[in-house]
Amino acid sequence: MRKRFLFVLSSICLALGIHAESNYMTVELKNGSKISFLLADNPVITYQNESLVINKDEKTSYNFEDVKNYHFTESDETKAEEVFSESLRFIQVDEETIEVQNAQPNTYVILTAINGTTFSKTKVDEDGKTIIKMPNQTGIFILSAGIRSFKIIRK
Repeated sequence: MRKRFLFVLSSICLALGIHAESNYMTVELKNGSKISFLLADNPVITYQNESLVINKDEKTSYNFEDVKNYHFTESDETKAEEVFSESLRFIQVDEETIEVQNAQPNTYVILTAINGTTFSKTKVDEDGKTIIKMPNQTGIFILSAGIRSFKIIRK
């Protein structure tokens, strides 16, 4: 009886200790970005169409190819100051070309059609710049730069 009581007590202490240390679930991306979710908010993690989806939200959907790992942490590891320190800029050079500025260096900027067809994938240089060539057709396109995505409508 005494051993059972000590076992139950130690199990409770261990469970409380683990809970006290892990306050966030952090998704670490291959590009170095980290996004933390507060466990007290009860994030819902699902896997859909080769993506890790948190809280059934498109903004918190990460392609498996881009996810390095996810783990539980004591503090918020989101690099908010790094993500928002400079605004991502798009400059239309001409009808066929868009220059991306202030992107995270050594990541990829990808242009896909709404049906999933990839038109362009370019690597961002050390200055945070890259050039994207637009396809010569009308339609709705998604421009993904790191963890951010933008809709482009070409008429």
